[in-house]
Amino acid sequence: MRTLITNAAIVSMDDAIGDLPRGDILIENGEILAVAPSIDAADAEVIDASTMIAMPGMVDTHRHTWQTALRGILADGNIPDYLRGIRLQMAPRYRAADMYAGNYAGALDALNCGVTSLVDYCHNILDPDCAHAAVTGLRDAGIRGLYGHGLTPITSNTWSESKGGSAADSDPADLETRARLARSIRDEYFSSDSLLRFGIAPQELAIAPVATVQAEFALARELGARITMHANQVMVRQLFKDVEVLHEHSLLGDDLLLVHCTFNTDDEWRMLEGTGTMVSVCAETEMQMGMGYPAIAEVTRHTPGPSLGIDCVSGDSGDMISHARLVLQASRYRADEPGYQQWVAPQTMAWTTKDALRWLTINGAHAAGVGDLVGSLTPGKRADIVLLEMGGISQAGWNRNDPAGAIIAQAHAGCVDTVLVDGRVIKRGGVLVHVDLPGALRTLDESHGYLYDQMEQHGGFIPQPPIDIPLYRERA
Repeated sequence: MRTLITNAAIVSMDDAIGDLPRGDILIENGEILAVAPSIDAADAEVIDASTMIAMPGMVDTHRHTWQTALRGILADGNIPDYLRGIRLQMAPRYRAADMYAGNYAGALDALNCGVTSLVDYCHNILDPDCAHAAVTGLRDAGIRGLYGHGLTPITSNTWSESKGGSAADSDPADLETRARLARSIRDEYFSSDSLLRFGIAPQELAIAPVATVQAEFALARELGARITMHANQVMVRQLFKDVEVLHEHSLLGDDLLLVHCTFNTDDEWRMLEGTGTMVSVCAETEMQMGMGYPAIAEVTRHTPGPSLGIDCVSGDSGDMISHARLVLQASRYRADEPGYQQWVAPQTMAWTTKDALRWLTINGAHAAGVGDLVGSLTPGKRADIVLLEMGGISQAGWNRNDPAGAIIAQAHAGCVDTVLVDGRVIKRGGVLVHVDLPGALRTLDESHGYLYDQMEQHGGFIPQPPIDIPLYRERA
């Protein structure tokens, strides 16, 4: 029940503790008891981390985990491709078994990469069985997280029939039916001692009337659920302004996690100030799929701070360290660009590796609603800890006096040697040890085969001619 991590370089993300070139971490009953240069605990199981960096478990604040069996299919895809291929072609063909496989294997992928907390944006609930399977997949994987129960009626309200915020000819698909399912899922799976928490993902304002979205927010708050929602991620400003609408209807708040916000207006950024609303930045999908530039600077200025999300492994990898490095360098370039226009070389560094670590840890935990539990190696918090192996040839010579810089500038998911969730070792020596990993791979492989068979039988990933998407046709 007691574990002692010894001789690690420690990045605590706790200002009172700071970073230690060498130190120990004592854990008891899943709680961090002490972090210090040296700790005497003769009765504890010892983990020798003399070649490792210890850091808080990372937090991914936006992932459509159910898409794991379609990994990489959108490597060259944009938003119209995503809507046609994932949302309109493949999503309605999912079985409960596919939802389970995606969430189970996807959460294991996250843990394997050092992501100990996950905001699962589960917006493919075709029927009650799909919801039960999705939650069970996360639970069986042993990850901490927020299950974001999607309220979109998949087969009756789609991007191919966008309402653009209009109530005309809309079909809310019986909110009370969806509300009953949400209540039953919350009551069955989400106890106070569970690693998982219950959340709600309302419909997007691009495809649902404002009154329907408002009712879904009311349901979420009645259930005490944290709310997460896509906002202003597509350039269709002639139809709606998500943050402005949320502000006008008094829906912003500290229980809300918005995603993207790449096309917020200046007024909308100001509307977020003081509300406690947080934003998840998903840079790889945003820059790839035509969703704009990652808004790290704006989110930093106008909200409690940015967090990061992988978004879609159907397009990008689940390596959060590499993702953070990309976001950091892109944000540095953006800060320097005005000087380049005047032929003035940058003299200072606008963003630091410690900023990037904050996005991955403290800010992520806050955004996921678990900032009181995790996000830093603070005595009294739960022991979600990642040990990065830095003893190999690719890391040789790393700067022990700056372990934060070493993590962001040099490390990657392949360095994740050991992972603890709530004090339990789930990865050791680079291998997940808490599950039947070959069995998990077989489960995902069966789902992958079924979905690709369905794809082939129904005209391919994007059947031709491509289905019309009014949002993009009207914009053009």
